[in-house]
Amino acid sequence: MKQRKKEPVRTRQAILDAAGVEFSIGGYSGSGLGSIVSRAELTKGALFHHFPDKQALAKAWIADALAPAMEKLWIAPMDVLSSLDAFRSFCRARCMELRPGDPASALVSLTAETAAAYPELGVALEVVFSDWRASIATWLERGKAAGWIHRSIQPAVEASFIISVFSGFTVTTQCRSDDSMHRTCASALDAYLETLRAQ
Repeated sequence: MKQRKKEPVRTRQAILDAAGVEFSIGGYSGSGLGSIVSRAELTKGALFHHFPDKQALAKAWIADALAPAMEKLWIAPMDVLSSLDAFRSFCRARCMELRPGDPASALVSLTAETAAAYPELGVALEVVFSDWRASIATWLERGKAAGWIHRSIQPAVEASFIISVFSGFTVTTQCRSDDSMHRTCASALDAYLETLRAQ
């Protein structure tokens, strides 16, 4: 362990960063506090100074690291997409980039593992999903108003479906070591998105 000056903000961030790596590699159950503090090069005392237990650490990581990562990768870019073709290209790129440990994959994996067993984590994870769905629903509403999304669609319903599709892709694409499944999933999604086009 390195001797550190007391820098609570840096220490907390180092713990969150280490927890994120461990959660992405081993999941919640497979990530022990010992491995997290070892990766952060800190002591358990430093961890417990900031987080009373692993569940509190996971909730903090979801709010302070996972949610901002999803905002940067998925939500903020939606503001500048001004056509269905731009959205299709954006979704294709995100699909081709899916890898274990990326924000969407981490969100889905952690949810599948913990949401039922740890209701507080489920609530924290649903906040991230809700923001993701809302960003797509808002974009679809904007597209309807602008005339490039079909006026009959229900944005909240379509947004939920799109998020569910991507959630499934995060699992499916991990089964192949090459990009063939990524391409297959991206093509299927692209064909579906075309059905949203205004006639």
